[in-house]
Amino acid sequence: MKLIASHSSLFITAVSCLAGTGLAASCIRQDSGVYRYVVETSNMPNISGVCGGLWDNLKRFPACSVSRSFCGARGNNNHLVWEFTVPNVCNGGMVESTWWEATHNQWGTIDCP
Repeated sequence: MKLIASHSSLFITAVSCLAGTGLAASCIRQDSGVYRYVVETSNMPNISGVCGGLWDNLKRFPACSVSRSFCGARGNNNHLVWEFTVPNVCNGGMVESTWWEATHNQWGTIDCP
């Protein structure tokens, strides 16, 4: 799991869950008045399709109005990075639900604080 460097005033929680198949995904939330989520996983074959599903499913939650967003490939190994800033009323359960709807946890589960 890769952690993002941040200012010491930011509260950072990182949790990674391993699926029974050995797949891993991670979710990091940075809290500085708004939440910045960074979700990552590897070995994803259809990154653009999954990114579209993530954004579409996140729209189900009006509290999760997105700014400063990115979803796409980074580095090797079909590494997906999905990151975005939302108001602090967009909770981790909404992000986890969005991930499940788009991936059915096929590339690992996430646990967002």
